[in-house]
Formats: sequence, C-alpha cells, structure tokens
Amino acid sequence: MDQSSAPKPIRCRGNSIGSHLCLSFPRTLTSKHPGGSCGVQSRRGAAPDRGGGGGAAQSLRSPHQDHLHLPLPQRRHHLEHQGEPHPLRACIDLPLTFFCSPRRRIPPASPKFSAMKPSGKRFVPFDIGSSDCGGRTCGIDLSVDAPFRAVESVGEHVEEVSVGDTVLSCFLAHCGDCVDCRSVRSNVCTGVPLGLADGVMPRDGTSRFTDASGAPVQHFLNVSSFSEYTVVDVTRVVKVAAAMPPEKACLLSCGVSTGVGAAWKVAAVEPKSTVAVFGLGSVGLAVAEGARLQGAGRIIGVDLNPDKFEIGKTFGVTDFVNPKDIGDRSISEVIKEMTGGGADYCFECIGLASLMSDAFQSCRPGWGKTVILGVEMQFSPVSINSVEILQGKTIMGSLFGGIKAKTDIPILMNRYLNKTRVESGQPNPDQPGPEHESGSTRVQGLLLPFREREMDQSSAPKPIRCRAAVCRAGGEPLRIEEVVVAPPKAYEVRIKIICTSLCHSDVTIWSIKDPAGFPKIFGHEAVGVVESVGEHVEEVSVGDTVLPFCLAHCGDCADCRSVRSNVCTGVPLGLLDGVMPRDGTSRFTDASGAPVQHFLNVSSFSEYTVVDVTHVVKVAAAMPPEKACLFSCGVSTGVGAAWKAAAVEPKSTVAVFGLGSVGLAVAEGARLQGAGRIIGVDLNPDKFEIGKKFGITEFVNPKDIGERSVSEVIKEMTGGGADYCFECIGLASLMQDAFLSCRPGWGKTIILGLEMHLSPISINTVEILQGKSIIGSLLGGIKPKTDIPILMNRYLNKELHLDEFITHEVGFHDINKAFELLMAGKSLRCIIWMDR
Repeated sequence: MDQSSAPKPIRCRGNSIGSHLCLSFPRTLTSKHPGGSCGVQSRRGAAPDRGGGGGAAQSLRSPHQDHLHLPLPQRRHHLEHQGEPHPLRACIDLPLTFFCSPRRRIPPASPKFSAMKPSGKRFVPFDIGSSDCGGRTCGIDLSVDAPFRAVESVGEHVEEVSVGDTVLSCFLAHCGDCVDCRSVRSNVCTGVPLGLADGVMPRDGTSRFTDASGAPVQHFLNVSSFSEYTVVDVTRVVKVAAAMPPEKACLLSCGVSTGVGAAWKVAAVEPKSTVAVFGLGSVGLAVAEGARLQGAGRIIGVDLNPDKFEIGKTFGVTDFVNPKDIGDRSISEVIKEMTGGGADYCFECIGLASLMSDAFQSCRPGWGKTVILGVEMQFSPVSINSVEILQGKTIMGSLFGGIKAKTDIPILMNRYLNKTRVESGQPNPDQPGPEHESGSTRVQGLLLPFREREMDQSSAPKPIRCRAAVCRAGGEPLRIEEVVVAPPKAYEVRIKIICTSLCHSDVTIWSIKDPAGFPKIFGHEAVGVVESVGEHVEEVSVGDTVLPFCLAHCGDCADCRSVRSNVCTGVPLGLLDGVMPRDGTSRFTDASGAPVQHFLNVSSFSEYTVVDVTHVVKVAAAMPPEKACLFSCGVSTGVGAAWKAAAVEPKSTVAVFGLGSVGLAVAEGARLQGAGRIIGVDLNPDKFEIGKKFGITEFVNPKDIGERSVSEVIKEMTGGGADYCFECIGLASLMQDAFLSCRPGWGKTIILGLEMHLSPISINTVEILQGKSIIGSLLGGIKPKTDIPILMNRYLNKELHLDEFITHEVGFHDINKAFELLMAGKSLRCIIWMDR
C-alpha cells in the first residue's frame, strides 16, 4: 500500500484476559454481596443466578407477539468488589458471528483485515458459561462496546466493507468459497482456519495487540472486543442495518443467534411440535424464542431456578420442570409423562454430560432429536444407550446454532425490525386430526384395546400340530420337536411358512444364557401362506402369500401417519417379550402342554406360526419366496438405512463399518441412492471382492493400517471425513470410530446394530459440536406395508441386487448347519426350506 495513506497503529484502552480467562476491570470493584464475592445486581435488585441455565435477562416487549424478541441488557448492572481490585473469573463466551468474502483467494502474505472502533455505546454483553455462573447476558459499564463496531480502517483486498460501515465481528469465519460455506449443511468454514483458542490472527499466526511494554497480547475467539479498537479478519464481519439498535444487534453475535439458529437451522422445529429446553439462560431462552417462531405447540423449560418460568413465558415457554420439585423421578420420566412418550426436540444448553443424557432420554422414540449446544464443562463424553438410539432417535451437535453469519444474521435482524412472523410451512402431519379419537388408537379401522367377541365355534380354526426348531437353553443346538400352534385370535393371522433365513439377531439372542428367555422358537426372516385368520382381519385372506415383519405397522397411530418414524405405537413393540402383543400370551405349546416363547413377533422356525395382522405384508405373485424373505430384516435394514434414515445424497461419500449382510445392504442402498464413493471397512480381506457386487469402491482393513486409526485413514482418503458412516456390527468402539470418521459440518453416523455387550456409546462433545450427528435406525426406518412393496418392485425391475445375498440353502432338519455357517463367517444368508 501507499505508506503515506496506510493505517497507523492506534493506542487505546483494553481489558486483558489472562491465562485463567479472568476479566480485569480498570477500577476498584466493591462487592454488593455478602462474603466479598463478585456478583451482578440488576436494576431490579435481583441476585445473581448460580444455577444451571444462567441469569435472568429482561426481554424487549412489543405489542407484536410474533417477531423476534431479543434479551435487553441492563445498563445499570454493577460489578464491585471490596478492597483490592479483583478479577471476575469465568469462562467467557463472547457474542460472535461468521461471514465470508466472495473473493477469498488471497496469498497468505496479503491477509484481509478490518480494524474497528466503538460505535458510541457503553456496554459489553458477554455470556458467562462456567459451572459457577451458569449463562448470563449482562451489560457491563466498561466505556467500551461489544462486537458491534464501526470500521476504522481496512487492509488490502478488503472490498465488502468500507471505512465507516457498522459491523458485527464474529468468531466463526464465512469465506463464501469453501465447500462448507457453499453447502446448506454446514456453517463451519474450512476456508479460513477456526483456531478458537489460538490467540492470534488466523492467516499469519501473529497478534495485532501489544501492551505498554511492547509485549504481544493474545486475541480471544478471533474477536477481542474488550478493547476500544480491535482487528478482525474480514471473513468474520457482518454489516449491520442502519435501523438496528446497537445494544440489540450485538446480541446476535453469539447467544441469541446460537439459540434461535438451533431451533431454526439445526433442528428445523416443526409447527405444533413439542420442544424441551434444558437450561433457561440466554441461549436456552433464545432456543425457546426460535421454537416459538417456528410454531412449536409446546415449549417445556427445565431449570433449577423457579423464577425462570415467568421469564421464559416472554419467549414462548408454556410448561416448566424444576428438577428439585419432582422427587425421586428423573427429568426424562416427567417429560415423557407430560408429552405422552417424549418431546419431539430436546435442546441441552448448559454443557453437562448428565443433562445431555437426560435430554436424549427425554426425546420421543421414532423421530426425537436431541441438539447439543454447549461444550461439556469437564470435557466428559456423553454416554448414549444404543437401545435408545436404535428406536429412531437422533443426537446432533451445533456450533453457533448452524448460523451462517453473513446470510442468516441479516435475516434475524429483519425479523426483529419487521416485528412480523414468517409463516412456518404446512401443518404438522404427525399431529392427530379432528377425526382422531382421544384415548384410543385405531388399528385397521378398529379401536384398541379391543374386546374379543365370541367366534362361531363351528367355523373357527383349530389348533395345528407341526414341527418346530425349539431352543431349550441359550447356546444349545435347536431341537426339531412337535408343537401345538393355537388358532389365531382377533387381529391375528396364522401362516404356513414356506422358507425362512437366519439373521445375526437370532444368533445374538440365542447365545444369551438367560433361563427366563427359553424355551423359544427363533426366526424372523420368512415368507409363508395365510392358513387362517382371526376376527377383524380384512387386509389379507386365506391363501395370500405374505411376509411377516418384526415391527408393527398399524397405519393409524401418530408414528405410522408420520414420515419421520417407523416405530408403530398403535401396537406394543415388545420385541423380546416372547408373547403376542395384544393379550400377552403365547400361541405355542410343546408336547407336554407347556408354553413356548415367540421371538421378535414372528417365530418362523416353525412350520406354522401366528402373527398379528399389523406385522404382515402381502408379497407380489412374481416375487420368488427365497428372495422375498430377505426383506423381513437384513436387506430392508441396510437398504432402508441408506434410503430412509440417512437419505444418502448423489455423489456423496459413504463409509460402511462391517460388511456382513446388513453392511452390504447399506452399500447396495447407497449405490441405489447414487453415492459417488462407498468405502467398506472389515477385517476379512475377502469382503472387498464380495462388496464390489453391491457398490463398494474402496476397502479398509484395520489390520493393514499399522498404528493409525480407521478414522485417520478415512479422513485422509476423503479429505476430511465421509459424508455418511454406517456402523453395522454392534460394537461401541466401532460406533465411536464411525463417528470420528464422518465429516465435520454435516457428517451423519447411522447406528444399525444393537451394542452386543449393551455398552453405552461414548461421544466427544467437541466433535459433535462441529455439526456432526448420530442417528439410530431400527429396521432402517422401513415402514413395512408401504416400503417393502417398493423394494420388491425395485428387485423385479432389476434395480436392486438380491441374488448375491443368498450363499447357502438347507432343509429344515439341517437348521443347525445354518447357525454353524453364519458363525464361521461363511455365509451371508442361508435359506432354510421347510419342506426339504
């Protein structure tokens, strides 16, 4: 630059932050609270809130109730301490924001910088996020401003802002040119380094601050607004509308944008849905405000401070739970009771692993989303139960609420200024319509619970004696025995099995040495012919070829009507109950008359079985039975996970951990979805050649990568991580590897296997806050009666590969050989023919 016109160094006042993140104030502080501890006292005289969730902030009231409310900082807060100057020790989370330049390609030697000066206001809002102070938006009289500033000078290549522009400075960059900034799925810019804790400028690694002695002073979160002047990379500034009050605008730099964005951008809260917010500090109240703007029907606040309910009502909170007032019950138990099963969306706004687990347990099976907004205070991992996540729940992270500063913050400013509400889309399809009958569930057009009527005994089906492979104890070979199969009761179908196959789920439960679980008839992948039906069965008739399925599909409950869930709540799930779902009894007895347990609502290792009508799907006449039975579990689970649960996008990168039948079906589903790369991970080197038939393009054998981890290898192969990672084995350690292998910003990890030791999954909160998510999928999100016919048609049209899954076939008397082949890793699916 012309040196005569180049910006010169500026001497100004600043408040330094030491190694313990302490704030030193330039005046003696005198305590207004007993004991000499630092405290905050508002104009109303409220004592500082030390509970989880943060302090009370006044709200900006308006006659309009459908616009964005912003917490109003108190101008007359006082921070004083008796005697000597005393720093306020706390974790500081400054108001922040991102932004990107459309012309980012600048040599490192020519960095883009923008220097800013205060716009004249005198408070600095900041969020205290320590375990001692909760989370508070406060106005502090420091004679300096927040990150709401006027541009004083600019460096080379800065074109999007000019001297005199009013701007917000933000901790996250937004370059506008990297893959993350161009994507709608991520807000973590990879074009300019994140470096939140580096203390230097991102491009050249040096500081723009020196103290009176000439020693460098570190930057903080790329902003350092506790100075009359600061220097910020141009990718981290956002222009501010002239009409926007500065004390309101600065709130959008971090806390408010994080909370509103989490409801708007990350969770995409649906109208009329139920939201639970854990911690009603500034971020939590902003989440409530965002949920209100999205049209949520109920917003439940959870906080230890009883005053938060009244405060929360301003931002849309409709219900309140104080953990101190619920006795021995857990928060999740209370919320499930309040909501009839769980909240649709749960937001954790404190940063406690235990509260994150509570939030996850409080969300609804089928489609519930848990959104983590705070880094865990002690950096402890979050423990997630794999059984819970397999019910269709999702846990996801959000850095800055998914907000892209330069595009989204102006929208929020307009919503505040316009005081009008953007319409929130269509009514929630999951909510019961006016025709819904309260207190009952309709199944096949009939109310539950039903009262069984007497059948005409002369035409009623009779008990049938037949062969079944009975397991008397865990791990013991199955015995071919004669059993009696009772007639079907109301809403039940008795099926003559044509063929069945063996799934890993059978082997897993078979190996458990639990006397209470036996005797049992295993098997749940099968095809058969309807032999007789009970009362109220209309959708299938005697002679129909059907496929029994372990999950119900009543077609009438909230889950079945929703596109987001496949876990029917109209008929009890009870996968391992060993009895029929409606009356809790077995239809099997052995030769001595003792009952024999069912398995996964099917029990196909019997020549005849009885299944609830909500568990059967008609099979097309052209469909070969040995192919059709594969859709009862493994193939549907894998293909469905890529199709329904993950919604794999064309040209994306997929990593599949475990290339058994389910993993290969995931690869097949990803291939059908148009994935560009499909990476298989398996200890068996032969699986690569097998996997190529199903779309596998690359292979990683953990035994061949030395001391590197699988995640390191996949990140190297993919330039940062796979877009989608599927765990298909059921090992907590592999679930963690899959999560670490997915891409920051938008990477999804889909868990398909129940953890074989029932160990919890340990999740690093720093990783999940980068925008990653973990999704559980029971049966791949497949709705049996609507989705399986689609898969059958895709096979008949030669789009979907099935033949390659069948590696062996045996007769019923050789059923134990099928177990041996599967456990030895020699078969994918072994078809067991009942008449051979």
